[in-house]
Amino acid sequence: MLRVVWINKSKWLKPGPIVYMGLLNAMSFAQHKIATDYFVASGDDSETEQDLQHFYGLEPSSYLSIYRVKETRPGARDVYQQAILKIEEYLHSGDHVIVLTRELGALSRLLKIKKKNPSLKVVYESHDYYLNRAHLPKQGFSALRRQWAERLLIPKVDGLICLTEHQRALYQQFWNKLPIVALSLGCLKFKHQNLEQRRSKRRVAYIGHLHGYKGSDFIYDVAKLLKHKNITLSCYGGHEKQVLQLRGEARELGLEDVLKFDAFVSPAELHRILDQDVSIGLVPLQDTFYSRYLTCPVKALDFLSHGLPVVASDLPSTREVLRETGLYCSSRNATEFAEAIEQLLDHSQNYQSASKLSYRRSLQLQWYLRAEKILRLLNLH
Repeated sequence: MLRVVWINKSKWLKPGPIVYMGLLNAMSFAQHKIATDYFVASGDDSETEQDLQHFYGLEPSSYLSIYRVKETRPGARDVYQQAILKIEEYLHSGDHVIVLTRELGALSRLLKIKKKNPSLKVVYESHDYYLNRAHLPKQGFSALRRQWAERLLIPKVDGLICLTEHQRALYQQFWNKLPIVALSLGCLKFKHQNLEQRRSKRRVAYIGHLHGYKGSDFIYDVAKLLKHKNITLSCYGGHEKQVLQLRGEARELGLEDVLKFDAFVSPAELHRILDQDVSIGLVPLQDTFYSRYLTCPVKALDFLSHGLPVVASDLPSTREVLRETGLYCSSRNATEFAEAIEQLLDHSQNYQSASKLSYRRSLQLQWYLRAEKILRLLNLH
């Protein structure tokens, strides 16, 4: 019997995309009717199945089991140990097991088991790149430790998943025989909406942590240009204290009517908002090495899932995800962003065309297709 195990050290219900993306990765294999386990740190007590439906907006699957592991002490990584015990149980029963993780810290333990069990496949999904540290803003001991961990551990895995083609090329130049594939994260499928009703809301959405390198400072400049255009720019991300500060800054700049800030909302609530209340998605990544070459902008995938037109920074990472769907602007030019937004909202034909392209692109990036490509990487499909 073939089984899939996905390991994530972060806490269940953690704000942001990390746990949610791992969950969707696990669910993608369950969609193929493969028995799949998702191991994650426990977080606060709650009902897992209710969380799955009401927080994450997903229906339970008989092929997906979620294991929330409580830590016995801070930093103990009990989630790794519990996952390994389950993997060993499966192997002892004669099952073939694929283990996937983005946790570099889990690899050494998994590779020890792999030495004795040829029916175990270990796949690492890289969300960064440490083989060369020249691009890193911080090059201290932590980065050095991760560099050596990548050099020692990744060559021993059965497959490496990269999020961008450039990231794949960086790794491939060191390991030209290691099975490596570049796969963006995936899209969900939602019903098509009335595009004219959606356009008439004249509401632009930004999603994510409100850091300068992700374009949050840039958002103020865009908002200034939209101030008298009957357009609202709504930002979802950050914690309550940050949001209160950002709202204060918007008020001081006279932008409180056009620029709105809200703290993180659950994936289920976010998808409701995108489906019913938003006209355009905004992806203003700043031009850094990480944003240009290593990241897969989850916010862009959320927008595509709902068939929203996307106005994005013109970077290799955004073009790889959006392709012909995106409306691309210089990451340093707020005027280009504001004009692209207006061109969509003021012209029905432009808006309709962009929405249809987004819906079409989302079908090419469905999660179950991503799982198929991972199975193909391992010669199992």
